[in-house]
Amino acid sequence: MRLRSLPALAVSAALLAGCSAVPEGAVSAAALVCPPGDLGCDPVQPVGPGGDLALDMGNFFFDVTDAFAATGAVEVTVTNVSDAYHNAQFLGAADGSDLPEADGGATGTGTVLLFPGEWTVICTVPGHRAAGMETTITIYATGDEAVAAEAAAGDAPAM
Repeated sequence: MRLRSLPALAVSAALLAGCSAVPEGAVSAAALVCPPGDLGCDPVQPVGPGGDLALDMGNFFFDVTDAFAATGAVEVTVTNVSDAYHNAQFLGAADGSDLPEADGGATGTGTVLLFPGEWTVICTVPGHRAAGMETTITIYATGDEAVAAEAAAGDAPAM
């Protein structure tokens, strides 16, 4: 009985050897390159009213002084209360965002393109993040949500 199944096994092996999970010609296929500017090829950008954020920064901290903005282009003002250069990078911000930065004792601004959610903000100067220059800021989905959050925090009456 073993000798009868041997030819069937050999035929099965020969048939399977010609089969492949990769279609013929796919090995040389290249990924589709989507030229910027073509419909559907541009990076997704946040849409919304944006707003303003303000942070004081120093050796080695961030102090968020105004943090109620909605998705979109958010104007970030940083006031450097130390004598050394610092910046405020929003990790994962959309392409086209500016890095708010300031030399010691100066103020700087930058427009950061942000979607709703929590954002980690760091100083990118080597060693500053590890020394404590990291904070979290919430960006709200709508202007109404930002106003309600501000009112709930006791910073201003709801409109």
